[in-house]
Amino acid sequence: MSLEALPFVNWIFWGALAGGTLLAVGVTEWLGGTTRGYRLFMAVAVFVGALIWLASEMGLAAVPGAAATAELRRILVAAFATVAAAYLVASLARWPRAGVAIGGGVIGIGALVTLAAAGGTASPALFAAGLATAALALGSVNAAMLLGHWYLVTPKLSPAPLKRMIWLVIGALAVQGLLAAWSVVIASDVLLAEGLAWLTALRFGVGIVFPIVIAILALLATRATSLQATTGLLYIGLATVMAGTIGSASLSYLSGTPV
Repeated sequence: MSLEALPFVNWIFWGALAGGTLLAVGVTEWLGGTTRGYRLFMAVAVFVGALIWLASEMGLAAVPGAAATAELRRILVAAFATVAAAYLVASLARWPRAGVAIGGGVIGIGALVTLAAAGGTASPALFAAGLATAALALGSVNAAMLLGHWYLVTPKLSPAPLKRMIWLVIGALAVQGLLAAWSVVIASDVLLAEGLAWLTALRFGVGIVFPIVIAILALLATRATSLQATTGLLYIGLATVMAGTIGSASLSYLSGTPV
């Protein structure tokens, strides 16, 4: 992979993590069922992630290939960081904030789409869809894993919010699988070529199929009185979705085909 692509991969990871997490937290808060402590913790975590994403954007601005949408992208990333700060303030002040979080998540995904539109792959539309679903998968599994810890100290907390997040993980990964499969169909000569075939196989196996299995097991484990098993499984799910996000971005720029 060209060294020029490394800042893109780093930027995509932090953007998907921060943007997807804020969206998942906002939707969950809107639907209800979580504790104030969890919401405060997530507000702080997302704000820190937004700052890291903003810092990575400053480094990305000078990388060739991102210039086509650089101005709009910088505006959106800065707007996301501002909204993340507003969500943190609203959480501390106990103001209405679910809509703020959802709006911030949409802005974050919009920034990811602008990067895809800048080029770097053969299909900007397919790349944009892949980045959006990556944000949903990574953000929801991150939010779910952290929510699992609250059940360890609040056993009477309803498992409904956690189940919704896990279903979102499964749905996002399933869509990713369909998009990646379509990429292989239209660009098999590239993705299945010697040197890239094993990377493509890892993308499917480790980044999509395995985390779907883990998420299903975590969902089944929510039937138990204690959700320790679910939380432990979500740790594994988070690690594999992280690896899948990084691997997907790297392979997309390496092959020129979004996967």
